[in-house]
Amino acid sequence: MDTAIIVVWWATLLVALVLTAVILKLVFLIVRTERDILQLASTTLAAAQGIVRNTALISELETTRGVAGKILSVAGAIDAGSASIEGKLRSVGGALTGGRS
Repeated sequence: MDTAIIVVWWATLLVALVLTAVILKLVFLIVRTERDILQLASTTLAAAQGIVRNTALISELETTRGVAGKILSVAGAIDAGSASIEGKLRSVGGALTGGRS
């Protein structure tokens, strides 16, 4: 009877040891996976912050478009004024040289 109890005791201990090893392996896998998730989350956070910084000024594009339109109209007026000045300078140059180049 004592031998049977000892055999059952050792068998139970061996089963507990095997189950503990399996559970320990699962715990190590879970911890490693959690570390990977934390690293990926950190990378994702940095990328998300970069996207926020890069897209923050999109709302300002409407203002820029309005200012660009004003700049374009002023540039057209300057171009017309420059063409007028160029024409007058050519006439004055032609008058001064008597039509010679």
